[in-house]
Amino acid sequence: MIAHCLLIGATGLLFSVGAFAHDAISAEARKATLARLDELRRTSATASAPAERATALIEIGKTLDGVRVLLNEDIISHGKTQGLETLMLVNQLNASPHKLQLSPQTRFYLSDPHYYRDALTLDPRGKQALFARFMLLKNHFYDSFVDNPLKPVKESKEALLEMITLGESLIVAKDAAVDTEEVHFILAIQYLKAAESGALPKAKCQSRYAELQKKIQEPMAR
Repeated sequence: MIAHCLLIGATGLLFSVGAFAHDAISAEARKATLARLDELRRTSATASAPAERATALIEIGKTLDGVRVLLNEDIISHGKTQGLETLMLVNQLNASPHKLQLSPQTRFYLSDPHYYRDALTLDPRGKQALFARFMLLKNHFYDSFVDNPLKPVKESKEALLEMITLGESLIVAKDAAVDTEEVHFILAIQYLKAAESGALPKAKCQSRYAELQKKIQEPMAR
């Protein structure tokens, strides 16, 4: 299910998916994940330079996104998370400041946007700022629906407009960490939702949607 195949990220952690048929996470990976999160949390709280604290927050977000990918893939494959190490990791995270949130509607683990948001507050033009903004857009979009992106579970007009603004700011991003084709796709869907909800004038949404669709189709025509 593409809606929940989110970025694992280069966290450097040894998640062993193939080697453990019934446990998505090895004991070594569980321990390494928790140790890394503890180290990053300390850095985010104590480093003197805002840029260093921001980087640590983004790395926490990346690491937790990597965990969510594995947990959600387990749910997709088996209907639930499986394995002792996986259960231990979930329980330990839930007992830490990095508590996981399970959506009652989708039954998938949700992203926690505050790490990326806090990082952008600290260092809005930092080296990973574009990546943080992209992950806010992407995670919000894929977390917002069950199986139809045009029917979000819960999304205020304010949140929708914020995501449109964010997407427009990323549309010409020159950063390998930002998938501009995906930005075009997400933004096109957001404009359709804005037209349907009345968050923006319908004519404006239809015009922008047509422009984005043209951009999306350009690589296919080559």
